[in-house]
Amino acid sequence: MLTNLCSGQTIRFKLYRTKACTTEEKLDSNYSLYKISGNLDTSYSPKSGIVYLPDSGKYKIWALGPIIDTVFNIRDTGLFVFRFKEPDHGLIVTGATDTPPLYSRCDSLLNGYQEYSYQNGALEMRGVFKRGYPQDSIALFYNNGKLKSRTIKSGKTVIVTDFDSLGNKLRFYTGENKSFMIYHEYEAMSFYPNGKIKRDESLTKYIRRIKVYYPDGSVKSDLSKTKKVEYFPNGQMHFIYKWRDKTKHKKDERKTFVIDRKEFDKNGTLLRFSQYEEWGNIIHQPNIDIYHSDWINSDKKYENGKKVFSIKDMDAKIYRQKYPVFQEENDEDDE
Repeated sequence: MLTNLCSGQTIRFKLYRTKACTTEEKLDSNYSLYKISGNLDTSYSPKSGIVYLPDSGKYKIWALGPIIDTVFNIRDTGLFVFRFKEPDHGLIVTGATDTPPLYSRCDSLLNGYQEYSYQNGALEMRGVFKRGYPQDSIALFYNNGKLKSRTIKSGKTVIVTDFDSLGNKLRFYTGENKSFMIYHEYEAMSFYPNGKIKRDESLTKYIRRIKVYYPDGSVKSDLSKTKKVEYFPNGQMHFIYKWRDKTKHKKDERKTFVIDRKEFDKNGTLLRFSQYEEWGNIIHQPNIDIYHSDWINSDKKYENGKKVFSIKDMDAKIYRQKYPVFQEENDEDDE
């Protein structure tokens, strides 16, 4: 449950949690919010039970215990209250970054053969566990009896197949059995209900590659090692981002990127050209949103082929204050 109680001009967030197999609700401070698209090293934690967020956008929760997979699309100022009732059984995050999530019931790790049902009697989950780890496989079901998800573990590899409630395959994933490592390698593919590919992605040697498709099969966006291109449904290029690593010492874990961004209309006319920098990123590819950069080298906007706006050499914090209208929405294929 998410409640928006507008008060003041800042963005505030509270989480109330009811532990599994209990009824007492408590204000929670043991979590953090991070923005989509973004990474876990840029997070926002509660102070006296309240998270103060820098701006609007989409956020997710990183917390120990049962996984909270809700996406908060926060657009307005005010106080946002989220109430979360932990399920009596399911996946939990233990805090260890080099291990997959575990399964528990009422804060106790599952062992042996386990089977759970919905209130209507339909099978919800079954599998064999050892100290919370699935042994070989685990199956989850919808309350209409259809298979929801099947996970198969073989050695260090895990294979996950997800389905919708009608039995259509939604997603296929294969990767290392270390779900919360930032750099674990994987391949994943999601599908439209008609079976066409919706998204094809992978992470290999720290580099993410993502190709997203429209329902008709045409390419919507294409992320590679050094660029990202987004397309209109008519096939015309909408955005193109190109970046280069300008880190002074190549062995540094914190990267400095310079990003060139061009925006076009549906007819191919240039609307905007920007160059900006992102500093201190631990990921080997940048967060390409100009509104979350650290320094603006230049930013120019055009109308009917004429330049109507131009700035250069500006701190990004000042840029955000002066030109909030230019804030970008994160594209769904970055989630």
